[in-house]
This record gives sequence, structure tokens and C-alpha cells, in this order.
Amino acid sequence: MDKRPLILRTLITLVVVAVFASAIHPLFERDYYVTFLGLLVKPASPEEARKVQEEADALVADAEKLRAEDPNLYQSQALLKAADDKGVDLTKMVRGNDLQDNRDVMSVIRKHASSSIRLGLDLNGGVEFILQLVPDEGFLKELEKGGDDGKNRSRKDIEADIRRNFDRYRDIAIETLRKRLEGQKIFEAEIAPSGDSYVALRAPVVAKDEKVKLMNLIKMSAKLNFRMVHPQNLELVAGMTADKEKSFVPPFGYELMKTSEFRAGQEPLVTYYVVEKRPAMTGKDVVSAYPNKDQFGQRMIALSFNARGAAQFAEVTRANVGRQMAIVLDDHLYCAPVIKDAITGGQATISGRFSDEEIKSIADALVSGSFPFQIKIDAVFDTDPKLGAANVANGIWVGVFSLLFVAAFMCIYYRLAGVIAVCALGLNIVLVLGAMAAFNATLTLPGIAGIILTIGMAVDANVLVFERIREEMAGGKNLRTSVDLGYSRAFSAVFDANVTTLITAIILMYVGTGAIKGFAVTLSIGILSSLFTALFVTRLIFDYLFRYFHLQKLTMMQFFKNAHFNFRAMRGKVFAISGFLIVASLVLVGVRIHNRSMLGIDFTGGTVVSFNYAEQIPQGEIEKALQAAGYEATVTYKYNAMSTTDDRKLEILVRGDLTKESVDTTASPKDVLMNLLNKEFPKAQLSGGLESSVGGLIGDEFTKAALIAIGLSIIGIGVYISLRYEFTFALSSILALAHDVIIALGIFLATGRTVSLTVVAALLTVIGYSINDTVVIFDRIRENARLGICGTFDENVNLSVNQTLNRTILTSFTTFIVVFVLFLGGGIAINDFVLIMMLGIVIGTYSSIYISPQLVSLWHAKEPVSTNNNVKSVRNPEPKKAGESK
Repeated sequence: MDKRPLILRTLITLVVVAVFASAIHPLFERDYYVTFLGLLVKPASPEEARKVQEEADALVADAEKLRAEDPNLYQSQALLKAADDKGVDLTKMVRGNDLQDNRDVMSVIRKHASSSIRLGLDLNGGVEFILQLVPDEGFLKELEKGGDDGKNRSRKDIEADIRRNFDRYRDIAIETLRKRLEGQKIFEAEIAPSGDSYVALRAPVVAKDEKVKLMNLIKMSAKLNFRMVHPQNLELVAGMTADKEKSFVPPFGYELMKTSEFRAGQEPLVTYYVVEKRPAMTGKDVVSAYPNKDQFGQRMIALSFNARGAAQFAEVTRANVGRQMAIVLDDHLYCAPVIKDAITGGQATISGRFSDEEIKSIADALVSGSFPFQIKIDAVFDTDPKLGAANVANGIWVGVFSLLFVAAFMCIYYRLAGVIAVCALGLNIVLVLGAMAAFNATLTLPGIAGIILTIGMAVDANVLVFERIREEMAGGKNLRTSVDLGYSRAFSAVFDANVTTLITAIILMYVGTGAIKGFAVTLSIGILSSLFTALFVTRLIFDYLFRYFHLQKLTMMQFFKNAHFNFRAMRGKVFAISGFLIVASLVLVGVRIHNRSMLGIDFTGGTVVSFNYAEQIPQGEIEKALQAAGYEATVTYKYNAMSTTDDRKLEILVRGDLTKESVDTTASPKDVLMNLLNKEFPKAQLSGGLESSVGGLIGDEFTKAALIAIGLSIIGIGVYISLRYEFTFALSSILALAHDVIIALGIFLATGRTVSLTVVAALLTVIGYSINDTVVIFDRIRENARLGICGTFDENVNLSVNQTLNRTILTSFTTFIVVFVLFLGGGIAINDFVLIMMLGIVIGTYSSIYISPQLVSLWHAKEPVSTNNNVKSVRNPEPKKAGESK
């Protein structure tokens, strides 16, 4: 142990902690101008430094004057205008990498001025855009000429078809917007229909400059056109100036376009082109677009076409060799390269003057597709936090209380080892927050729940190690040797258990949307940081205690001493109970599906609205009143055991168009319902109200994503366990996971709740957590099999479950308490999620002890176990000989 590189490991720990701890700063948004002044370069000469400072102060003063003249200007816009008006090259004044023009400098300042962790809509509010979708004129003309179906139609018929199928087009627009925002790492945006022809987009963005960036991304239609430049372009634009531009009359079928190149200290260089109005081809067949650089370091966008687009692009370039092709995006000309030869590889590039921020936004927009509509921003509002200060405070206090409880329990139960684990736990929280800041994750209340859940799950690895240390000490080994063996022998179980949970988290991250994706990011970060702190940091602390404090003794409490329960004898009764619960759950699922009350708004489409209320009205009466008004609705009252007036909600789920009976087609759905129900039930005094609407197409996408996520999680876990153990172990695990999900879902539905995306995320988390316990037991079965401790596999399974019983109960108990505290005080927003987690912990612990190991045992029956320490498989047809050494 003394030979371990203590200094190197200490340096690694300090560097990791320093990197992630520094990423947390600053927690709050800073002033834009102050940030700009703090990023100025530091010349070696005091005189040069003074000149840079004076020039920067003058720019800030000019920017403030511009804002005084035009209050609508944001700080970044004013500073950029002040610099451009004076011809100042900010790239030479501000520290940063790859700064090519002043807009890049604005992006760098914006990033440094923003807070390290973006808070979600529920915690910090954000911005809401009311968007109107207006059919694009080019799209209408394309349909008149036949579009994709080749049928010529009149404008009147086309407009009637758009009105008839507007919901489908709007759903497509919503999904396209969602993909664009996710490309910018904004996963928690809320996008929903609003009224007859509007879309409401809410995003957790509060900085004014970030709002401008988001507004530009929303308005971008991403319509890419390739147009041919006039063959006599040079002659036509010879001597062209800004004054002549106004009176220039282009040839029939052409229009005048221009590009501008910024030059520090000089007027922009403007180049004019006479370009065909009708595109030679469009960019609708682009399948990928990503930022790149040419050999001179200039930014460009690399495009790839599908087979149809590649063939068309080859045909166009072949027919126009020697001519210039103008690349026009959203009616803005970026470049006009000369076609030197036919381009047959299905690849193209767009070069031009891009900022680093802009090029990423354009690439994301091209990939996410273009709208058949123009987007008009009708209104912009700042939104208040959805949950209110009391709910946010509750969430924080729940986290603090959970951390204190787990810390106290670990210190009491494991004594000194528990104190070491608590130090690692505190470090784990710092790493999680730092990683969230580094990866631009958005922190929401479900995200806080994920961090709190990580607190409970992070204890798991420590418990595994400490229990192995206890076993080694009980076997007569000294403390140093016991710690060595405890870490080495617990490693495989810790690694396998966390990898299986990580598989679920990664699948959630890539398949899920919105809050599910955000939760998956938090869960993944928590798993990785827990591995580092539990296996690396705690071991380092032990080594310091041995080397400098001569630690000789380690005492711990123990729930079960020499546990020898006969789990095999309970097998028949347990299987009967599980069978009954599975059948009952499936029957309940069938009934709820039949009466269309099982699935929430995320999957069915429609609107869900929640209100505060003064007096509770029977659910049946409200549903009856809504039905009489023509609405198919489900009514639920939500509250928790520590509820306050602000945390008791009436939730109404309405399928279909909620505004159909409203005279004002732009009326908010919540106002429509509130007026209707307050008139019918005055004593209810409904007030406040939050709404979320989802179109049918979006609901289908969510359903598909949820099914794919569950399927891939089970397949991924099954493949991993097959590789690490054997197929029978994987099959038993999958059956046990199905058992856990079905029963947890059945009990959840029995409480009258509906399945939402949040519930799916919880079920997937249950899968990861349940397999965590199971893998630990499987690891012990494999270890005992290699040691040849038992005569039959059946005996081995029973012994292994008993040997790991302390660990199974401890980790389940600590995690359950944390989740239970969340259930009591975490608020309604995460109540469904936490309830599923509570059920999952109890049922998962039960199945880890009674179901999955017993299924493996049944499969192998009375087979003898292996005595070969080098084989992966636990099966061996050769029985152990009498008297053979262990």
C-alpha cells in the first residue's frame, strides 16, 4: 500500500475538483459591459494597456448613449454597433480563441456574462414567444405547380387544404422548432399550439442577449436555394455603388443581391451579383449539415444530400460548368463560387461571413428542416417561474434534508468509514453541478430531483466496498489487507451495477425529449461522478489515514449477522404472489386503455390544465359538466402530504381542440376552462392555471420515442449481462425487469394517475436501479461459483443472496428514504416521478432477492458449480470432489 503513488493520485483529485468547481462560477448572470472590460487583453507595455482600457471605456460610453437613444437595443447590440461605427476591431482587444470578427467577440462576452448553470422555466422563468404561422409564398407556388404529387391545383384549393390540415402542418413546425432548440442544447423548452393559428414557445432563457439569439433562430426558415448568377454579371454590376443600386433594373427573371465583408477600420467591402430568381435546386434534400473550416481557417458549412439531391446537384453543376452558383439561405446571399466541374459526390459547402454562434445555428436549422410557413413573432413576454418561490424553496430544503439524513446515517452505521463516504458525497455534488455547468445542462425541478436521487444512489458503491471490507476483516485479515481486498473484490460489482444503470441513462439521453433528456444528462453525470468519488477518492483518503495516522481499527454496525434465510423454500409462494400482481396489473392496464384514461397528454395529444382551487368539487361532477360542454376530459386532484395552498392543484386533461367553443380563437385554453367551470361551480373559485398542449403528431412521436427507449434499455442491459455473465442470467434479469415495470405501473395506475413522459422516465430509472441490485447478487454468485464454496448451484444462489443481504437492504433503505422525503416535500411537479421511484425501489429490491436469482437457480436446477477461477461461465459439468480444497 505504501508503494501506491499517493502524490500523483492527490494531484489528479485536486485537478478534477478544481476544474469542475471552477465551472460552477459564476452562479448568477453578470453585467455585459463589466464582463467585456474584464476580458480585455493585457499588453506588456503600460502605455499600450492604458490605450486599450481608454478605447474600451469609450466604446462602453458610446454604447450607453446608443441605448439611451434606442431603449430597445440590448447591451451586446449597442456595443457591436458602437465598435462597427468607429471601425474598431474587437478581436485584437478581447481574449479568446478563433475570433474572426466582432460578432465572435460578442458571443465570447455573452458566454462569460451568463450564469454557469441555466435554470429551467419552473425555477427561474424565461421567455415566451407567441408565433403566428403564415403559409410561405414560395411553398404555395411550389404546390400550385404540382409539388411532390405532380398535380396542378388552384391557389384557392391549396389554401383550403392548408386550413383543413393545419394541425398536421403545425405539429411539423413544432417538432422542427424543438429539434432546432435541442441543437442549441435547450432541451427544456415548451412548445405548444395556442389558439387557432398560433404557437406558444417558452424557453428557459432570461438574458436579453440570449433572447435575441433565440429570436433569430426561431425566425430562420432555413430555406436553402442554389441559384445561377447571370453569365455577364461583371459587366452588369461594373461600377455599382449603393446609390446606383436603388435605380438598377435587373434583366427579366433576375434580381440584384450582394455580400458584405467586414474590414477593421475600413468600410465593408460590398460585392454585387445579378442572380436568377428561380432556383436551380433547393436544399430540401439536405440530410446533414455541420460547421467546418477550409484550408485557410475560414468557417464554412459542409452539406450532404440524399440520393435524389445528389443526382440533381450533379445534373445542375454539370450543365453550368464555368458559371457562378449563388448559395442563398433565407434570401441572404452567402457566396457565389464558380463551378469548375460537375459535382457528383452529393457534397457541397457554404462559405461566407459567419460568426461561430451563427454557423452552428444555421447548420442545426438546415438539418432540422425548413418550414412550409413563415414565422411571425407576434409577441414576446417574460414568464415568471412556474412553481413559485415556495416550491423552489421546498425543493432545496428537501435536498438539504436528504443529504443530512444520508450523512448522519452513514456516520452512525459505518463510523469512520461513513465519515469518509460523506466527504466523497459532498465532493460528488460539487462534481455534478460543475459538470452540468460545463455541459450547458439546464437545471429544472426534476433535475434537482435527479441530483437528490444521485445522493441516495451514490451511497451504493460505498456500501458495497465497506461490506466487502467487513467480510475480509471477519475472515481474520488485518485492516490494511481487508481494505485492499475490499476495493479489488467489490470493483466488478460496482462497475457492472453502474454500467447497467448508465446504459439506461444514455438511451434516455439520445431517445428521450424535453425534461426526460435533461434528467438523463443529470443521471449520467451523477453515475460517473459517483464512480470517481466512491472508488478513487475514498481509497485515497484511506491511504492517507494508513500512511500518516496509522489507522489500525475500523468498526461498523451490522443489520444481519450471519444471515442464513432459506429463500429457496419461499420460491413457490413468492412466484404465486408475483403472478397474481402481474395479472392484476395487466387487467388494470387493459381496462384503463379501453376507457382511454391511461395515457396522458404527451401521448394522446390535447391539452392539460391545472388550477388552484378554494373548495374541492367531486371529480365526477366536473367531468360531467365538461362532457355536456362537448369536451372529453379526465379530472384529477393533486396534492402531497406537506401541501400548502399553492401546492394543491386541480388537473384537467382534455383530448382534442379545447378552444373549439370559444368565440375568441386566440383565447388561452386555461381561460376557456376556468370561465366555464367557475360559472358552473362558483364555490371552486378556480384561479391561476398552467397549461400544456400537444398535437396528435407530436403525441405519436413521443409514444414512439418512449417505446424505443424502453426496448433499447432492456436489450442493452440484456446484451451487457450476457457478455459479463451468461445468457441465462440476462434472460432472468429481463424477466425480472418486466416484472418490476408491470407491477409498478399497475399500482401507479390504481391510484388514478395517467402515464406521461415523466412517468416513462421514472420507469426507465426503475429499470436501471433494479438491475443495479440484481447485478451485485449475480457478481457474488459468479465469485462463489469460481471458489467452489457450494456443492450445487441452488445452494450457491441462496448463499449469495444471504451474503449480499446487508448491502441490498442498506442501499434500498437509504435511497427509499431520500425518495420518500422527495415525495413528501418535492412538490406536485415531480410527484408522479417520485411515486414510481418509490414503488420501483420496493419492487426492485423484492425482485432482486426473490425473482431474478431464483429464476437463474431454476434454470440451472441441481447443476454443480465451477471450480475453475478463469472461466466466465458459472456452469461446469464436473462435480467437486469430496475433500477438494477451496
